[in-house]
Amino acid sequence: MAAACSGWRCLGQLPWRLRAAGQAAGMGLLRAQSRGYCVPFGTGRYARARALKGSRMLVGAAFALGGTFGLFQTLQYPLQAQEHLAEQQAAELPEGSLQLTLYQYKTCPFCSKVRAFLDYHGVPYEIVEVNPVMRKEIKFSSYRKVPILLANAGNALQLNDSSVIISAVKTYLISRKKSLEEIVSFYPPMKAVNERGKEVTEYGNKYWLMLDEMETQHVYPIKEARVEEMKWRKWADDWLVHLISPNVYRTPREALASFDYIVREGKFGTVEGFFAKYVGAVAMFFIGKRLKSRHQLQDNVREDLYKAANDWVKAVGKHRPFMGGSQPNLADLAVYGVLRVMEGLEAYDDMMTHTKIQPWYHRMEKAIGEAEVTNWQLLQPLY
Repeated sequence: MAAACSGWRCLGQLPWRLRAAGQAAGMGLLRAQSRGYCVPFGTGRYARARALKGSRMLVGAAFALGGTFGLFQTLQYPLQAQEHLAEQQAAELPEGSLQLTLYQYKTCPFCSKVRAFLDYHGVPYEIVEVNPVMRKEIKFSSYRKVPILLANAGNALQLNDSSVIISAVKTYLISRKKSLEEIVSFYPPMKAVNERGKEVTEYGNKYWLMLDEMETQHVYPIKEARVEEMKWRKWADDWLVHLISPNVYRTPREALASFDYIVREGKFGTVEGFFAKYVGAVAMFFIGKRLKSRHQLQDNVREDLYKAANDWVKAVGKHRPFMGGSQPNLADLAVYGVLRVMEGLEAYDDMMTHTKIQPWYHRMEKAIGEAEVTNWQLLQPLY
């Protein structure tokens, strides 16, 4: 995962080889990046043994999204586009004013952030699952990462990078004085070189809402609230996301459990299931170790996860249910969106047991769930 959702850097590459029937088969390189988007890099050269071709593509897909670990939906529904119910504040949008399509990997933290934001704010959207190997679904774009949000608010427009998507759409919901196209122009893409000498695309102002003075006062009655929200949105992108893979693939057992979940929920044949589960688990176990070293995590990576969770709870404080006060703000939605991709795995259970984040997390679930119920009721026909 890396530079498009919002806040990921290149996580690493790992060459793997499979040997079957005495022949070597190249598995290709995975590079999960982390600058705010999720980027798949497909399989490398195929071996001459055609019988393994489908298996290698499945494993390549698993590798491509390994940094987010729960990839089965991507493999199972590569071409599916399904309508997502609108949510809490659907009444804010005049019918037909904003048509959105989200191109995503289901378990990408950056994509999860965007969904949490859209769900909570009641914005109707459709989802297209992108196949992580072929990526045919986003062939229309020169931007080969997810999430991508296609918006039609009079004119068709493509939005890239999760934090840009969130900031731009939030600005649009608040300020109807500007077109969405004008708002997006306030977040210009800029070429930069990362610490490994690779050219990447960054986006200026991506944590800012482009509001006038009156609008700003309405959204942020306390001046410090805006600074606080931006700080912790950036923290979610630059630090929290880096803790996911090393924790989910911390041990061979956890790595195997993660891929067992993928295989169990997906529809794999015997051979495909074997390779996706066992080869994928082994690969991601070693990638997790590499990420731990790259991001200078403690030997027990759980300690970094626990500290991050408790740091967030401390920042929210004891006297408000959310960082946004009585309702979640963009920082609440970002942190929740990143963490929820671990649900159902041991790392998630350990975090809930050994940190103080559980009450806040459940409040977030309730807030978004109530938004979904409200929107469902709004969409029901009147008889």
